[in-house]
Amino acid sequence: MKLDEIIRFLSEPVQEGKVSTSDKVKAFITRDFKIWWTYKLWVTLDILGSLTFVATYYFVSKIVTTQALMDSGYIADYLTFAVIGIAFQHYVFSSVSSLSEAIREEQWAGTMETILASKTSFGTFLLGESVFRFIIGSYFLLASLGMGFAIGARFNVTAPSLLSAALVALLLIASHMVVGILGAGAILKLKQGDPIVWAFSWLTQLFSGVLYPLGLLPSYLQWVGAAFPLTYSLDGLRRCLMNGEDLSSAVIFADVTMLTLFVVVMLPLSLWVFRKAYDSTRREGALGQY
Repeated sequence: MKLDEIIRFLSEPVQEGKVSTSDKVKAFITRDFKIWWTYKLWVTLDILGSLTFVATYYFVSKIVTTQALMDSGYIADYLTFAVIGIAFQHYVFSSVSSLSEAIREEQWAGTMETILASKTSFGTFLLGESVFRFIIGSYFLLASLGMGFAIGARFNVTAPSLLSAALVALLLIASHMVVGILGAGAILKLKQGDPIVWAFSWLTQLFSGVLYPLGLLPSYLQWVGAAFPLTYSLDGLRRCLMNGEDLSSAVIFADVTMLTLFVVVMLPLSLWVFRKAYDSTRREGALGQY
C-alpha cells in the first residue's frame, strides 16, 4: 500500500455504531480463549483441581450424617449437598477472581487504556472481560457435577425445577459479576492484592452454607450469610436440584427476589466505583503501573 493510500485510510472518519457491543464481546471471548488454550498444562491442572475438590468431599460424606440436611429442608445426602456447594462456590470464586486477574494482565500489557480510549464503554469492557471467565467456569462446573454424579451424588429434577435452576444460575452469574467489578476497581488502585475478592471467598465459605446448612450456625452469625448473594443462590439451586422444587415454591421465589434486588442495587454502584477508580488512576498517570 502506498503512503498516500495509508494516509487516506487513516484519515477516514470512524463510523458511529459500526461495531456492536455483541461483536466486541465476541472479540474479547476469542482473544481470551486463544490465550487460555495456549497454556494446556494449566488447563489440565484446573480440571484435576476441580475433580479433586469433589473427591475430597466424597470421603467427608462418609462421616457426616444427613439429619441436619433434613432439618434444613433439603432432601438429599451430604455428598450431593457438598458437591453443589463446592462446585458453585468454586465456580463463582474462580470466575470473579479471574476478572481482577484480567485487569492486571491488561495493566501489565498496557492495553487497558487503549481499549477504553476507543468507543468502548466501561460496561462493554467489563462484560467482555467477564464472559469468557464464566464460560470456562461453566465447563469446570459441569465437570464437577458430572464427577459428583459418577461417584454417588443424586439429583432430583423435573423440567420446571431445571428451568428454575437455570434462572437462579443466571442471577448467580449476574450478582457475582458485580463482585468482580468491585474487585477490579480495587485492583486498579492497589495494583497487588484484591481484598474484596479475598474477603468474599473466605466469608462466603464460612457463612453462605457452602459446606453445611446455614441453620447450623448460631443465630447471631446467620445474619452474616444473609449479606452474600451466594447464600440465596446455593439455597435456590439446592432446592431445585435436590428437592425438585421450582419457582412455585415460596422459598425459591424469595431467593430469586433477593438476588434480583442485589443486582439492581449493586450493579450501578459497582460500575460507579470502577469508573471512579479508573478516573483517579488515570489522573495520577498510573494506569500503566503494575
